[in-house]
Amino acid sequence: MTVLALLRHGEAPLSVPDEARPISAHGREQAARSAAWLAEQGLEPGHALVSSARRTVETFHATGLRCPMTATDALYECPGRRILDEINGVPGDVAVLLVVAHFPGLPEAAAQLDPAAEPPSFTPGTVVLLDLDDGPAAPGSGRLRSWYTP
Repeated sequence: MTVLALLRHGEAPLSVPDEARPISAHGREQAARSAAWLAEQGLEPGHALVSSARRTVETFHATGLRCPMTATDALYECPGRRILDEINGVPGDVAVLLVVAHFPGLPEAAAQLDPAAEPPSFTPGTVVLLDLDDGPAAPGSGRLRSWYTP
């Protein structure tokens, strides 16, 4: 079984172009608090999948996590199903997988994995934990464990 941590990027002021938006100082604090909460849960990601947008990459770095990171355009402005596809591309031996991406893809992915759960609203910096069954990430294959909003 894999623990999946879905993290929405930290607060980022609006600017153009969208993919170049940096996170704010508050966004860096949100990322650090979310990473501290993960540590309090006894979880240390073995790998991170991160949208290639500037704000998500900066959020990952602001967490201070030392796991390998893969930045991909596939997680930028994508639906929840695409997030599941990207998760399925990670080798199965990762015990804790972190995904840093965007709204509305993250809440869509959480709802697909555990349709019976009531996940939070995914405000900036929110991290949601799901336990995934062995096998591919597919609709109904996860159970909401907990969440934290900084």
